[in-house]
Amino acid sequence: MTTTTLQLAKQNFKFSSAHFLIFDDHRAEKLHGHNYQVRVEIGILGLEALETSGFFIDFNVFKKYIKDRLDLWDEMVILPEQHAEMKFQKRGLGLEVTFRDRFYVFPANEVVLLPVRNTSVEQLSRLLAEDFLAEFRTYKVSFVSVYVEETPGQGATTRVTA
Repeated sequence: MTTTTLQLAKQNFKFSSAHFLIFDDHRAEKLHGHNYQVRVEIGILGLEALETSGFFIDFNVFKKYIKDRLDLWDEMVILPEQHAEMKFQKRGLGLEVTFRDRFYVFPANEVVLLPVRNTSVEQLSRLLAEDFLAEFRTYKVSFVSVYVEETPGQGATTRVTA
């Protein structure tokens, strides 16, 4: 059996976001930011198009969706909506966030609440991989693997299969 994968690691596959990790009942990072880089690997299920035209699909189909998706997190504060100690209250144009003894007020339109318990690279890569696979299923994709790097040489990969 032959497997073909597409590798997409463009310079503009990035997003800059503020977050903090929650380690345990007593420890959590301070709010800080990263310039995340993203690499995507896409597995091909059907090779008919490859045999007919010599290529699977125009890379721009995938690149546009990936870039548009990453732009949703760019220059945003990303927070874990499902962590039990995170409390959110929208007041006018602001979002009040309480976490243990911390209190923040952000412009509501500059915050993304993610359906996770922590905003780790492990969770970010999982969310993106699941989203990309759901979007790319119509192109007979067999798997999507997403690597999210928060600093050079430090990141996480999630692979989801169809």
